[in-house]
Amino acid sequence: MLKTYLEIVYFFLVIYLSLFYIKLFRNVVNQRRLTKSPIGSKDIKLERAIRAHANFCETVPINLFLSLLLYFNNLLFFSVPAIILLSIGRTIHANAISDINEDLKKRVKGMKLTMVSIKIQLFGVLFYISQLIFILIKQ
Repeated sequence: MLKTYLEIVYFFLVIYLSLFYIKLFRNVVNQRRLTKSPIGSKDIKLERAIRAHANFCETVPINLFLSLLLYFNNLLFFSVPAIILLSIGRTIHANAISDINEDLKKRVKGMKLTMVSIKIQLFGVLFYISQLIFILIKQ
């Protein structure tokens, strides 16, 4: 029963991250239209929208990859907390960096939550490797 709840949370957060990616993408497109800048960034709001989107694109794929490794090996107790922290961290970071009056503390908090997410997942992968080694030794 707990596994089912964890899977529901996990997949809702994957959907959330996907929709948040689209939101960040649309922010860039909208800013490009407003500034009439087909390439580059001549405007601070456009630059911030680009960086928010780019930071998301730079960090989320490795997180999702590690998360899926854990998910498909039934290690939801690593993947779910990690994706929760990732979702919160990326949201805080994107909102902070998108704001011209940026709150650096929020941006740093978002980055830290993202890094904690990766560390949890790496610990989960190491846990899985140790299980495999234990099974090999036991045979």
